Amino acid sequence: MTTKMSLPYYISWSKQNAVATLPIASNRDCTMILEDGQELLDLSGISFQAGFGLNNPVILKSMQEQISSNLSLCSPKAQFQLKDEMAQKLINLVGFEGKVFWTVSGAESVEKALKMIKLATGKHKILARKRSYHGATMGALAATGDWRHDPFFPEGSDTIRIPEPSDDPDLTKTRDLISQHGPENIAAFIIETVTGGNGVWVLPTSWWQGIQDLCDEFDIKLIVDEVVTGFYRTGKAMGFHHYPVKPDVVCMAKAITGGFAPFGAVWTAPWIAKHFEDNILACGLTNYGHPLGLAALSGVFKLIEDPAFHVRLKENIEIFNQKLNQIENHQNIKAIRKLGLLGIIEHKGKITFEEYQKVGLFVYNHEGDAILSPAMTMQPSELSDGLDKLIKVICEKSM
Repeated sequence: MTTKMSLPYYISWSKQNAVATLPIASNRDCTMILEDGQELLDLSGISFQAGFGLNNPVILKSMQEQISSNLSLCSPKAQFQLKDEMAQKLINLVGFEGKVFWTVSGAESVEKALKMIKLATGKHKILARKRSYHGATMGALAATGDWRHDPFFPEGSDTIRIPEPSDDPDLTKTRDLISQHGPENIAAFIIETVTGGNGVWVLPTSWWQGIQDLCDEFDIKLIVDEVVTGFYRTGKAMGFHHYPVKPDVVCMAKAITGGFAPFGAVWTAPWIAKHFEDNILACGLTNYGHPLGLAALSGVFKLIEDPAFHVRLKENIEIFNQKLNQIENHQNIKAIRKLGLLGIIEHKGKITFEEYQKVGLFVYNHEGDAILSPAMTMQPSELSDGLDKLIKVICEKSM
């Protein structure tokens, strides 16, 4: 990375007076090519969104065809075939009947989910984890538990922080919180299926069963945040498919278009759809159901409906597990957590982004630890070689 002091635009999540940037010239397959010619294999899907590589021809062709059509822009209230087809495919992918609200990002998906669940239940309190990130808009930040929440909500909000699963495995403390605040005031839980940017925390099946039991007992709804984990990132279509839960709302973005268009969606259960038949849905976006986002999504469906995709995904998950398992007991490793093609390697020391860049890798760095979410379509040999380079850096780094 290079440091530029006076850019004419902001760099996100950074102090602007000494921000590090990555001078990209172009992309090829799963490789970033820098202005100086260096090539970086992307082992993190940029920020989880590039689940199908950085230059996927199937998705790009779908978008190019839509641009060349007579419908590359339209009213948010428009009805057209592509919009209808993609909604039904998304409903089928979630696995339950329901209805779709289109958005432009993961934060907007969470924002609309919170609005809709509060409107439909008539309740305003939300149960959420401290170790979480749900997006950068104000509503999503209110549910978020990490450092980005604090500057905007110093005195709290309608969000109730539940204990972490490790501190409350049988959910006794969570039950007490529900009683304290009154289930009649609590609209929903919002939970990431697997916590992504805050450390890839894969939660026990028993804990998820306990969450579903509390929802059933107290008539509290369940919002699952699949922004990171959707579209086969964890090996299944949706991350929640690993667990015994039936959500009321599912938030999606990132890999919904492979990152090639700003887009997202919210799936809602039939009871929510029924509520808004006779009640105003106070949600909307100028670029709602944008044809180019829908076209990118159609390209994603072409990919994931191809049996060859699932053969490649299975092979890559096997490589991923094998490579990470072989170092889990190494003296430099504090912990490894993973599910599908999403994982984190916690180092007992700290490794910088630049140390991975030196060996030709782009790695999402979380407080010195490596978060991995390589493209699901990556060549298995390329994934294997990239992980070997990563492992070499990790194992040779002095603590």
